[in-house]
Amino acid sequence: MESQREHGVNSSGQDPELWDESGDTLIFFGRGYGDPSFRICSSLIEETKSAALIAMLNKGTVPPEDIKKSRIPGVQHKVYIDSHSGGSKLDVLRFHVTTRNFFAFLVRKPLVGFTFYQALADLYGRLQDYLSQGVDCAVALQSYLVMIGLVNVSNEPRAAAGLLAWSEDVRWNNGWREAFVHSVGMYDELSRLPESADISLPTTAHLDLAHLDVQARIHEAEDRLSTFYFDDAHFSQEDMSPTVRAASVRFRKFLKQYYEKKYQTWPTRRRPPSLWLDRIIVGRLQEDFNALYEYNVDKKIEWNGDDESDDRKNRALLRSIDTLNFGLDGEDFRMLGVMRNLDCRLNASHIPHPYPLLPTSVSAPTPAKKSVFGGKKKEKVRELRIAHAYAEASNASRLNREHAENDLVDAFVQFERADQPGDVDPREARRERWIIIYCVLQTLAGISEDVPNLSFDGDVSYFLNTRLQGLPPWSPTDKIFIDASREQSHAWKTARAWASDHYEPWASQNGSSSYSTSEATPQDRPLSLDSQPDTLTFFDSNRGITCSELEDTGAYCIGKFPPVPETSLGPDWSLPPESPLMPPKFAAVAGIDRYATKPLPVRPNQGSKRDPEVRRPKQ
Repeated sequence: MESQREHGVNSSGQDPELWDESGDTLIFFGRGYGDPSFRICSSLIEETKSAALIAMLNKGTVPPEDIKKSRIPGVQHKVYIDSHSGGSKLDVLRFHVTTRNFFAFLVRKPLVGFTFYQALADLYGRLQDYLSQGVDCAVALQSYLVMIGLVNVSNEPRAAAGLLAWSEDVRWNNGWREAFVHSVGMYDELSRLPESADISLPTTAHLDLAHLDVQARIHEAEDRLSTFYFDDAHFSQEDMSPTVRAASVRFRKFLKQYYEKKYQTWPTRRRPPSLWLDRIIVGRLQEDFNALYEYNVDKKIEWNGDDESDDRKNRALLRSIDTLNFGLDGEDFRMLGVMRNLDCRLNASHIPHPYPLLPTSVSAPTPAKKSVFGGKKKEKVRELRIAHAYAEASNASRLNREHAENDLVDAFVQFERADQPGDVDPREARRERWIIIYCVLQTLAGISEDVPNLSFDGDVSYFLNTRLQGLPPWSPTDKIFIDASREQSHAWKTARAWASDHYEPWASQNGSSSYSTSEATPQDRPLSLDSQPDTLTFFDSNRGITCSELEDTGAYCIGKFPPVPETSLGPDWSLPPESPLMPPKFAAVAGIDRYATKPLPVRPNQGSKRDPEVRRPKQ
């Protein structure tokens, strides 16, 4: 039989996380037998203003003459909490687990339970039993989950299922969004878990639909990015000269070989039928092509207003910001037509700055009598002129460090200079490469951006870009959530920065990788601890309520909790894997697990199905 230490319980049956040596109150399971399980301060119970708890506290007051005789000094109260008679052993265990979680709630310690949903549902019911009617128990429990970091369900499908189910029970918008988006990303694993039965049928249907939508979009992107072949771009090359078409083919081959060298194989290997693209690879691709965009883009050229009008002439498609004369040639019209067709097919907004910096044309050498030395010298001069033209038609001197040191940019510079300079005009070649860069950026923008206002979007490999239109299921007509948008991508964000008077081209500027959080503010992350004011905040679906506001409305604030360490909410932080902290007589029953900031997996042998006896919120 496993020892008490292996169960996380000391030799006296005490829960170390709920044992305060300075506390004056002992909490017992049962009717006065056995050792105490918890030791807390009586002020915590008094501050709840719970009639039931205060009555138990007063009933268990230790007479002054017995305080000195006690083997545990400083104890003034002994509280005995027994389960209701007539229940099964499992019911008794659940009752005492919930009692333990109630005191953990008061002192902001992790939960334990059979499943995360059952732990939350049972604790919510106990709060309704113990706390006064003036307290919004759902809001109080939401605040606790935020403070201790239990809303971080990244890479934890069991925790995501529990948070999703309970958030729907109490109509918690922020919690539901966080859990739903992560659940869609982990759908393959979550759908095979017993905990998926805790999720309501409507939400399960939405999960399945959202998963299929994300899969379809990723499959489509995979098809294009595996070879960097885009129908919109290459159908338009039928009337082009063979040398220009060949330049486009060589650039696609260059990109494929570059990523084959970087990942050993391209596309990267995955076990079928899994997708080979994941969120981290897409983020790295976006970093690369953002840098390539910055190197090539003409920041002074933009779309000229409503370019979709049928009666608008081609010469008015683009305009120059500095109002200098800007003319388009026939190949420019073809290039812009490709971009407009692609954007129309994707139902996407245009990248604001669609025109590249183009080098001056370098005419092909005229046929003449060749000499051994003169011919080689002329070829070298042409190569140098082309290299100079490429370098001059770039933003190399204006790149920030992140983009200037990008490996793909370095490889691209070398590729351009060596790409058969004697056969193709550098202006035409750069234009064909730009078309492919534009197509890749639009493809990535459709899958790389996360749902806005997620509080936890660390380095997870699954996608967080599910569409939330018509959700949550209890408010299908209200536009509560904002969908991910390609306008969150780098090309759109930098266009807004360039239009700002405060833009500095040499300032450090992060790329828009899908896992970058540099631009997020506490207000953008409603479930992060940083988003809370200095006073204790109870979160509801849309905003926070401070203690002073609760007092004004006749409610009250549960006592001031000690501060949570800053590291406790880090994306990679979790408590060490310990066994549940329960007295031996309860911990001996299998199926109880700890829920820390990253809840441990629960055992599916008990409590895995939605229990009809679990208390449901009042409608």
